[in-house]
Amino acid sequence: MSTRAEYTTKSSVEVQILGQRFVLKTGGDTKHVERLVNYLQRKIDELSLSGPLPGAKLAVLAALNIADDYFKALDEARELKHQVAKKSRSLLQEIDHYSNQHLHAVVDDGPSSNGHGK
Repeated sequence: MSTRAEYTTKSSVEVQILGQRFVLKTGGDTKHVERLVNYLQRKIDELSLSGPLPGAKLAVLAALNIADDYFKALDEARELKHQVAKKSRSLLQEIDHYSNQHLHAVVDDGPSSNGHGK
């Protein structure tokens, strides 16, 4: 039995959060990691406006704010999905209704070779 090793190329990104240096490894785009860190930094900066807080407290509050944003986005996506499904069902019913009416009209009128009836 043979095994196949899969290797992914990992990139390192050096960032600074709350005065601490972190070297983060990613198998994805380093720009994405930088975007995440910038988002985190904005959340920390927002919290810092209310006054000085210890780093650990800032980190926990930022994490809670980010979790809140995440769950709100999930709720919005769920609601949007529900609205799209509801509208899709409505449109399908309209199409079925129209198709059935059109089919009955064709059957009732009978086929015509020139499009003008008999």
